[in-house]
Amino acid sequence: MGKKNGYFELVIREHGTFLKLIPPTEGGEKINVAEVAAYLTKQKINGFDVRELNSVILKMIDKPVDILVTSDKIIPASETIAVDISEDKMTVTARFYPPSTDGRLLDKDGIITDLAMVGVKAGVDEKAIEEFLGNREYCKSYTLARGIEPVQGKDAEITYHFNTEISLKPTINEDGTVDFHNLNNIARVNAGDVLATLTKEDLGHPGINVCGEVIKPREVKHKKLKYGRNIKITEDKLQIITEVNGHASLVDDKVFVSNIYEVEDVDASTGDINYDGNVLVKGNVRSGYTIIAKGNIEVNGVIEGAVLRADGDILLKRGIQGMGKADVECEGNLIAKFIENARVVAGGFIQTDSIMHSKVSAKGEIEISGKKGFVTGGVVRSSKMISAKNIGSPMGTDTVLEVGVDPLMKERYQVLQSEIRESEKILNTSKPVLSAFGKKMGLGEKFSKEQLLKLQELQKTVSENEAKINSNMKEMEEIENLMKEETHACIKAHGYVYPGVKIVISDSSIFVRENLTYCRFIREKGEIKGYTL
Repeated sequence: MGKKNGYFELVIREHGTFLKLIPPTEGGEKINVAEVAAYLTKQKINGFDVRELNSVILKMIDKPVDILVTSDKIIPASETIAVDISEDKMTVTARFYPPSTDGRLLDKDGIITDLAMVGVKAGVDEKAIEEFLGNREYCKSYTLARGIEPVQGKDAEITYHFNTEISLKPTINEDGTVDFHNLNNIARVNAGDVLATLTKEDLGHPGINVCGEVIKPREVKHKKLKYGRNIKITEDKLQIITEVNGHASLVDDKVFVSNIYEVEDVDASTGDINYDGNVLVKGNVRSGYTIIAKGNIEVNGVIEGAVLRADGDILLKRGIQGMGKADVECEGNLIAKFIENARVVAGGFIQTDSIMHSKVSAKGEIEISGKKGFVTGGVVRSSKMISAKNIGSPMGTDTVLEVGVDPLMKERYQVLQSEIRESEKILNTSKPVLSAFGKKMGLGEKFSKEQLLKLQELQKTVSENEAKINSNMKEMEEIENLMKEETHACIKAHGYVYPGVKIVISDSSIFVRENLTYCRFIREKGEIKGYTL
């Protein structure tokens, strides 16, 4: 007989209408009393006892049972279909119920019409309908329609054929020296090289649900190749190619290729240099001259009392002998053999063998390594970490190491303090004059146009400086609040820390009073504490 679900049908007799309950076979589903009740209600048969009906269904074993549901002889009921459309409108499930005595059977067209009546307009599975018609099974779920899922598209993609993640950080040799020879600091390209390839977006294909509604695939991202000078694009707009030898860089999704500006020395023979790309100095940079580069600056020789500004990285293979005049800044990382009597600022990390009597700051880590690895004199600031072998000197040279707050923020704080002092000086000289003017006006004294103009200018000066003081004090308060926050910044010494060194972490500070070795300084609960490495 095979596995079949239990079902029910109406039987019309002379003395009333009965409900025949047919039990399941070979593990089929039992009759659901709620389904029976819903069917009878739809046939406008009321007054039956649901509890009694449920009790009979539960007691059924293997033989059909008849229950009188109304003493009336009803009009013959046709074979019916109950349709359920899934919430996402992608699937239609139907269950069929047999006709009553003398009831009419459904045909294929009738089933399709019934589906259309409840809004099913697409994806009808005629084979599933024919399967039912060929072997009618009642109270069984049939999937009669399925929607078509949309084919999702793909975002456009750009593949870059040069290194877009340049790392300037060198390796440390086993003997402690820094390897400046094998630095992956420039993405060099040759004329004719393909720089990037665009794979265009795939829009995908729309789908349709069983109600005939179009389902759009998700929107895909459109991209195009962006590039600067010295680069050409292919006719199909899918590749960009460099027209010159140089170096490639990626800035805000735009590809640039710059020719490297090379000179022997920066001195009277070259004058100051202001270049849109990278600058390579094979020799030295003499005192009094300036290099400004939109890319990286690389100097094989020594920096004297010169000014260097780079939007990228700075690599100084010999170092800086600044003579108190050198001023070096970069947005990226800075590597120098040594730093002496100079001001140095980096937006990334700084790595050097030694720092002497200099003002050095970096948003990233400052690592003073190599054979010497010492910092003596001056101020060294990092928002993250300072690591050195030896800090200070046996002679007690004033040396300050600060971590925990953006060094530029501290400099800004000092500028604000200076501006407030200047504004206060102006107010101290201006307010007495204004007061004297006020007293004279109160006594009825009249003033010339020149005097009145002077009075207005003085009042404007006072107002502007008072506003400036208020603004600066508010900004200083914000910086102070940031400085008070706990920080994970630290200072490490892999050798000695000598007396006279000042350690500052955020707004906390201590002076080292005795020789310390192999230690780490951190800030905990507002206090600076030292631990052994």
